[in-house]
This record gives sequence, structure tokens and C-alpha cells, in this order.
Amino acid sequence: MMNMKKLSVVVLMTISSIAVFAQTIADGLQALDFEQFEKARGIFTALSQQEPTKGANFYYLGQAQWSLYNETEARAAYTAGIAAEPTNPMNYAGLGALALENEKVDEAKTYFDKALSFSRTKDGRYKDINALIVVAGGMISAETKLTDDAVKLVEAALELDKKNYNALLVAGDVYLEKNEGGKAATMYENAISLQKNNPKAYTKVSSIWLRVKNAEATKNELDRALAIDPNYAPALKNLAEFYSLSKQYVKAKETFQKYLQNSEPSNANKARFARILFRNKEYNEALTVILDLQQSDKSDLYLFRLAGYSYYEVGNETKDTTKFQPGVDALEYFMVKIDPKKILSNDYEYLGKLYARIKGKDSLAIMNIGRALALDPNKTELLKEAGMIYNKLKRFDQSIMYFEKYIGSTQKVLLVDYQLLGLASYYGKYFSKSDSAFAKILELKPDYADGYYWRGAAAAGNDPEFKTTAAKDFWEKYLSLTEATPEKFKKNLVNTYNNLGVYYIKTDNNAKAKEYYNKTLAIDPENKEAKERIKQLK
Repeated sequence: MMNMKKLSVVVLMTISSIAVFAQTIADGLQALDFEQFEKARGIFTALSQQEPTKGANFYYLGQAQWSLYNETEARAAYTAGIAAEPTNPMNYAGLGALALENEKVDEAKTYFDKALSFSRTKDGRYKDINALIVVAGGMISAETKLTDDAVKLVEAALELDKKNYNALLVAGDVYLEKNEGGKAATMYENAISLQKNNPKAYTKVSSIWLRVKNAEATKNELDRALAIDPNYAPALKNLAEFYSLSKQYVKAKETFQKYLQNSEPSNANKARFARILFRNKEYNEALTVILDLQQSDKSDLYLFRLAGYSYYEVGNETKDTTKFQPGVDALEYFMVKIDPKKILSNDYEYLGKLYARIKGKDSLAIMNIGRALALDPNKTELLKEAGMIYNKLKRFDQSIMYFEKYIGSTQKVLLVDYQLLGLASYYGKYFSKSDSAFAKILELKPDYADGYYWRGAAAAGNDPEFKTTAAKDFWEKYLSLTEATPEKFKKNLVNTYNNLGVYYIKTDNNAKAKEYYNKTLAIDPENKEAKERIKQLK
């Protein structure tokens, strides 16, 4: 959809050119500037009915509709504006921007050229600065942009009047789209010099610093804007974004709520609020806002992406397994509808993790995690996720491979990571790998009892006839750390007693074996293995 950062330049064009209704139009333009799009729609709907021959009324109505994601209604307004005033360039520029939004570049150029044709002189120069401004703004308002063409137009506009406030603002926006921040800043600062008490250009400068994540410079410009008008909605929105990027999530939420109070609680603005909540890790609140929005409007595809992410986070956080399938449904809908070039590694990551938590969907989980890693090999946490899924599938070779890759690539290896590798290796019958993993755990935490238990199991796997005492020694160490609190370690204590029983039978010490089986029965009187072995030893 249209980039809202660009809208204000296009719609706040010269009020002087339509001075007959200056005050009423000024109210409508202020509503657009404050991102009060529903209010602006009402004002310009009324104006277009009161003065049906004024093309500007329809243009601003179209801008309000587009900002509310009503593309069909916006096109209708621009078309009506052309019928009302065929020589007004504004509505042709509006249709051109809509064509760009739909990637119809040739159609867009036709509309833009028509908009400019009314002020083009015989020698190819332009005489209407307002036409240049509105067309240049339209060229950068959609996902598809004609930035180089827009540069030529703003240069022509500034040749006509280098002190035109709106021309300077749109020139700044155009240069910002070309990633020429220095030129953009110069344009905005020149605008500030013309209207020092207008917060708009200060807010524009803050957008430059936001883009390059310069926190101090961003905050300085926003302070300048809000000192002029503490309720200026675009500055509050940028400030919320600044707090979010700075990970000051509580302030981000509070500031965005203030932004909503000074703009309006439209669907477009609520969608932005949902994104703030998600970044704030308030996933349930974000999901509530999204689902409420989608009750009445499902046109914002990106909200389906955010819904999928939020379903996963809520389900994972609350252990609510009912959240995972709706998360899959939302993300798959997004990925089917969106341009494939806009699918991110994060989309495949979340889809993989959602599938991993739904019974019987492990192969789909692996497939999507693989796609995420292909797009972004630096997502090391996904290596562990893949290892755990393969572990669940008992495909231990793959599980071991992913756990080893994870341990080799992350800077945050935990004891549990070695344990995952050790257990996968044991069950995959790679006993030496298992022993090495648990040895690493014991190197880092020598009093970790289970480390000795599993080293004993790995030693027994390598030496099932107990030709050495390695397994026995590890199990005895395990007992020394756990026998004082049998209720805490009951399961592995029983296994260890029984294992030692087998060890002593194989080393021809039945009395010692019987001693360990009796220890088993002392804490697990119905243990079948111990009862059967004792019968055999009599």
C-alpha cells in the first residue's frame, strides 16, 4: 500500500491555488497531515458534493481513501475529479500512483504525462510548480517507484521557485527514496528556514535518522518538532518508532497510544499499533488487535503475517496448542497472496516452528526451516530447532548433524545444547559422541549427576560385555550424588541399580548383583526386571 510518509507532501500542496475554500480545505488538509484519514474523507466528501466542479476536492478525497486502504474508492474519486475538472493535473497524478501500486509502470507514465501536459510549454519546460510537486510525489508514493523521473521533476520545480516549502519537502522525500540522505536533509533544512514554526520538516529530518538508526539525531529532531506542537501526530508516530527501535517498548506503546489519540483509531492506524505491540512482545494484545481488525477488513495482507507470528508466540508462551493451526493458516494465506519476492526468511521460520508443534506435521516443519536457513544461514537457532524435530522423528543422524552445526556456530552454547547432542548420539548408537558431549557438560558442571549416568550408558554401549569398569565407575559416581534424595532421582536410580545388577552378573558376582536389585525394590517394589532377576539368582 501507499507509503504514508510520502502522503503528506502530496496532499499539503499549495492552499493558495484553491483559496475560495481556504479555511475548509485547510481543515481537510490538516486532518490528512495528522493522519486523521476518516475525518479527512468526511470533509472532502462534503466538499466534493458542495463544489462538484473542483477537481482538487476529489483528489484529496482519493488520497484519504487510499490512506484507508480503499483503493477502489480512491480510483473512483480520482476518476470523478477528472470528469469534474479535466485540466486539473492532480487526479491524473492520483491515478498514476495507483497504477504504480499495481506495478503498471507504462500506464502510470501515461497518467503522469497527462498531468504534466497542461503546464508544459512548447520548448518542453514546465510552468506549473504544483503539477510538478503532485506528480513527483505520486511517483514515489507506491511500492513501485519512478525515483529518477521524480528527481527531474523536483529539480524543475525548484528552478521555478527554490523557496517553495512544499517543493522542498517533496524534493527531500524523493532524495530520501534514492538513499541520498545528505541531499534530503538539505531540502528539509531549507524548508525549515522558511517555516521555523512548522513541525513538519523537522519530522521529515527525523525520518532520515530513523532510517540509518541514529538514535541521538532522531530524538533531537523529534524534540524540535514536538516543542512546536506536542500533539503533532506524525512526530509522535516517529517517536514511537524510535522507542521501538531503541527497545524502549513501554515508551513505544505509550507514545503510539498518544499518536492514536491525536490522529484517529482508523484501521490503518490500529494496524500500526498492532506492530508496536508485537515489537513490545505483547503478543496476545497484538493478536487481539489484529483479529478485531480482520473482523471488518482483511485487505492488509501483512496483518496475516503478523497474525501468524503472534499465534506462534502466544501458543509457545502459554503452552496453548490450539494457537498453532490458526497460525499456520494465517501465514500460509499471506504467503499464497503476497508477491513471492516479499516472502522473508522469518516467514518460513515461523511457519516451520508452527508446524513443529502440530502432531504429524514434522516433515513440513523441516521443509520450512530448511527454506528459512537457505534464505538466511545466520539463523543459528533454527539449526537447534531442526535437530529437535529430527530427534522427535528418531532420525538421529540428521539430529546429530544439526546439533553439531548449532554448537559450532553459536556464541551462546548452553549445557542443555550438549545434552541434546549427547542424547541424540546415544539413541543413534554413536556412543563415543555421546560420551564426549556429556564429558563436556561435566567439565563445565562437575556436580551434574545425570552427566555421569549418561556417560555410564555410553560406556556400556561401547562395551556391552563390560570388559572394562568404565560404565560401573560412572554409575557409582552417579549414585554418590543421588542416593541421598531417591525421590528426586527415582527413575534413573532404578535404571542404575538394574544396570549395575547386569554388570555384576556379567562379571560373575551374583551376590553384588542381588544387592543392587534389592536396592531397586526398596524404592520400586513392583519393578519387574528386579523381581525376575532375583528369582533367577536364587
